[in-house]
Amino acid sequence: MIDNLLLLRDLTDPEKFLFQGEYNVVRKNSTSGVLLAFSLGGLGVHHFYLGWIGLGILYVALCWTFIPALVALIETFLMPGRVQRYNTEKAEEILTKIKALRHA
Repeated sequence: MIDNLLLLRDLTDPEKFLFQGEYNVVRKNSTSGVLLAFSLGGLGVHHFYLGWIGLGILYVALCWTFIPALVALIETFLMPGRVQRYNTEKAEEILTKIKALRHA
């Protein structure tokens, strides 16, 4: 469930149900993000996980230098916050769609 339930306060019960269904499809898990950054971060897999395709490709292109692996080790500790921001952005997008449907 989304951390900030205040976003859902203006929704009707069917809209909350719709929100939760869509949110469960797109939300990401912090533990998965951390594990991906730690284990496969040198290949940028954690960036692909969050939909940052360009950055993921950059990591793959530079993986032979081992620089992405070192950066990914640091990013391992940043992943929970990044996943939370990603989930909040997706929740806000879904809410915007639901509210637009309400006025259509």
